[in-house]
Amino acid sequence: MPRRLFPVLLLLAQPALAEGPNLSSAAQGEPGSAAQLVLAQRLHDHAMQHGDVLALIAAIRLARGVSLRPATGWEMAPAPEIAPDAPQGALAAPDPGGEAALSIARNLAIDDPDLQDLVYDLDAQLPRAAPHTAVEARANLGPGQTQDWRLPLFGEVAAEIALIGDGDGVLSLTIADEDGATVCVYPPSHEPLLCRLTPARNGFFTATIRNAGDTVNSYRLVGN
Repeated sequence: MPRRLFPVLLLLAQPALAEGPNLSSAAQGEPGSAAQLVLAQRLHDHAMQHGDVLALIAAIRLARGVSLRPATGWEMAPAPEIAPDAPQGALAAPDPGGEAALSIARNLAIDDPDLQDLVYDLDAQLPRAAPHTAVEARANLGPGQTQDWRLPLFGEVAAEIALIGDGDGVLSLTIADEDGATVCVYPPSHEPLLCRLTPARNGFFTATIRNAGDTVNSYRLVGN
């Protein structure tokens, strides 16, 4: 056999190199609507813990800058049954842009006319259309349970996937591409979680949520 064929045969005999995760090398860009809602939730939670009216005003402003609509095209795997005797948590995370948050801000600002003006401005701006949009899905997850979501994402389009729990327990988030390669992983946390990625090509990604807490957790999965 000609010696020049040996390198070719050797190359053909090698196992094919596995492709990397479905991630683009493009820069991520500016934070989007899901990141804005995560920041609003974190500011709201900080404000509630510390009585920080400025943080609460910022949270309300951020939350009201995003309009939400139901996610279409997202597929949830068959939901695990929640035991009837499972300890119940909150029905949902507090809404940073809701009327309850605004009422608390009014009370915190009652002795400061300048802060009262800021709160009044927030109230007056409510009828205006939000400049940004996001999509969301809601579900409940029992203690120790895991839930998978199948999400279609476009190649070379920056994507954000946020997980916002009710705050009573800890949730973890893992996102993998269609080949099972992990692109984001976050350990159990009470805090809202955010994965920012840009796929290299069109594909389906799986978001796996696990409730590592001791109570039923009502969560929101949010995308830009």
